[in-house]
Amino acid sequence: MTSLPEPDPHPLLDAAQIPVGEPLAWPLLDQDGRVLLRAGSMVATDEERRFLVRHFSFYAGAAPEHGGASEVPNDRLTLAGMRLLIGSPVGVRGLLATSGPVRRCRLIGISPDRALFVTAPGAGRLPLVLTAGENVQGVAIGAHAVYSFSSTVLAVCARPLDYVVLSEPRGIHMLRERKAVRVHTHLAVRYGKALPDAKGEAQGASEGGPLGLGLGRDLSARGMSLVSAQPVGEVGTRIRVSFPISTVQIDAEFEAFAVVRYVKASDEGDGSVEHGLEFEAISAQEQFALRSYLFDCLSARMQMQL
Repeated sequence: MTSLPEPDPHPLLDAAQIPVGEPLAWPLLDQDGRVLLRAGSMVATDEERRFLVRHFSFYAGAAPEHGGASEVPNDRLTLAGMRLLIGSPVGVRGLLATSGPVRRCRLIGISPDRALFVTAPGAGRLPLVLTAGENVQGVAIGAHAVYSFSSTVLAVCARPLDYVVLSEPRGIHMLRERKAVRVHTHLAVRYGKALPDAKGEAQGASEGGPLGLGLGRDLSARGMSLVSAQPVGEVGTRIRVSFPISTVQIDAEFEAFAVVRYVKASDEGDGSVEHGLEFEAISAQEQFALRSYLFDCLSARMQMQL
């Protein structure tokens, strides 16, 4: 998970504290400590400032620092690479029960030979009955991502408490966000029309028409929902979007072209407009940054569920 500053000790800012037409001297962080606008970003108009205050709660802070960890190929993932902590949520189900529910438990220890000690898996009042020698599927939330693995039940114990001993995880895979799955987000998104160059080709994502400020929701690897004060274009319009991505692995500005797939009145009830955006082909670097952010959001969601 990310290591971000807690917002509670910091007073929230109001509209009068946000300069218009001047670069921000500090980043704006949301109530979860995520970067909304980086230092040096500019709120161009009073309308943008009103939109920002209406849709976000934020405070001024220093940008979070993150390490430069790189993605590890699935065929080289190990138990140590998962970086599990005592108390980490773990889900377990029978190897053949591919459509069955994952029963929740917690990691309570790791032996020198890398066996996992977990609390007895259960779901409400219906525990998962396991026997020694049985093969199981597991999912665990590590420091950087969510992982799936297979294991064998080595022992089922009742003293000093109900717990299960699992063999060292094998076949470890980093779970990737499926394209159809969207993660609910609350992002400050810069957008602008993609302008063609002299040859009629689109300029880079960091170039183009004037930028506006919108609210990014329902993010996936394929696109997102963008709410703005006015329409950004008709269906089929090609625009560029950018927003900060901060995770334990990545601290970057995501930039991409997107195509407007639908336009409708927002359910905010304030006259704003919602757009469905589909990302066009993005670079490997941007894909990695986006996947890392989705992993972070998915991990936070599973942390609450497990």
